[in-house]
Amino acid sequence: MKQLIAAIPLVVLAACQAPTPGRAQNPSQTQTEDQCGAKSHQSLVGTKDKALDKSTLPKSARVIYPDSVVTMDFSAERLNIHVGKDGKISRVTCG
Repeated sequence: MKQLIAAIPLVVLAACQAPTPGRAQNPSQTQTEDQCGAKSHQSLVGTKDKALDKSTLPKSARVIYPDSVVTMDFSAERLNIHVGKDGKISRVTCG
């Protein structure tokens, strides 16, 4: 019984450990993965959304405009193209 009581603080301290920097909370969402091809589409950032040729994008791609309603489910294969209020592409991500 004394050993069990002595081990409780160790378990509590282990549960309070901060996550390792650079490591994603969800292993399926690691930053090193690029299943949707976002890295190869980074050249779109800064261009006008009107210049976007949607035929060159994957079928699962979606263009997200300000105040758009989108699902919050994560899909590593889906390419997200975010457009800012100025009409320019602000970022390209997977999800």
